[in-house]
Amino acid sequence: MSVYTSLSHTQIESFIRTYNLSPLISYAGISAGIENTNYLLNTAQGEYILTLYEHLKANELAIYLGLLGKLEQYESYYPSPLRDSQHRYLQQLAGKPAAVFPCLSGVSILQATVNQCQSIASALARLHLSSPALEFSKQNPRNMEWMQATAQQVGTYLTRQDLILLDNELNYQIQHETQHLTQGIIHADLFKDNVLFVGDCLTGMLDFYAACNDCYLLDIAITLNDWCVDECGVFDRQQQGVFMQAYQQVRVIPPEEEKSLPVLLRRACLRFWLSRIEHKLNPRVGEITQEKPPEQFKNILLQHRQFYAQ
Repeated sequence: MSVYTSLSHTQIESFIRTYNLSPLISYAGISAGIENTNYLLNTAQGEYILTLYEHLKANELAIYLGLLGKLEQYESYYPSPLRDSQHRYLQQLAGKPAAVFPCLSGVSILQATVNQCQSIASALARLHLSSPALEFSKQNPRNMEWMQATAQQVGTYLTRQDLILLDNELNYQIQHETQHLTQGIIHADLFKDNVLFVGDCLTGMLDFYAACNDCYLLDIAITLNDWCVDECGVFDRQQQGVFMQAYQQVRVIPPEEEKSLPVLLRRACLRFWLSRIEHKLNPRVGEITQEKPPEQFKNILLQHRQFYAQ
């Protein structure tokens, strides 16, 4: 969530009128995240989030908004988009697709407590269990083929040491097949800044625009690589154990599949290391933007490589 497209009070008030939310009292840009433009709206009917989609077209967004509409039937912490007076999820604003969502209570966290870690693990397991009933089909665009292509594109900008690490890890990942692992809908971006809490109570699971079909263990690995890292960037194996125990109380992972977790912890690091390098090399101009350092995931990758080599 960032602000790449600046909007006026008049533009926003005109837009939300079809949702019966006017008058607009105030609005402010939201800086968290990196993909879309987001505003917090204070209206006569309460607070809402206005999202302008900077990359996805209306026909591409339909599948994600439909997924959120279905998920709302399972848990209150999923942000279902509002329908306008013509029962549409999407409109156009400033030449871009736009949608309005209820503003869920709570805040994102920087470091997770044990209870918060257990809560998100259980919620992720419930999402995976609900997958067969959701009729969502989209292959992962950030798969191994994408990683290989992106590595070629960014390789000339890396230090020799980083390039050696990148090539070595790609070769390792190519040797480890994951198609046999149980697959379904994954969030694929369940970082702490996409989750809201009131105390230890989970109140919001946000940003499903990376959702796709892939192995559940990859989704677990992506989540672990953010939720189990301390303020110094050190991966906490004890926190990983807390997470995995809470997850498996809801959805059991077959022992033969869990053996692949080290591979996918490394793959998840590689995926976000590459995407952040790509984003850093091709920054987007905006009023409020956020850049996340690629080195964070390179460092976690190095920790996994060392730990699992023991």
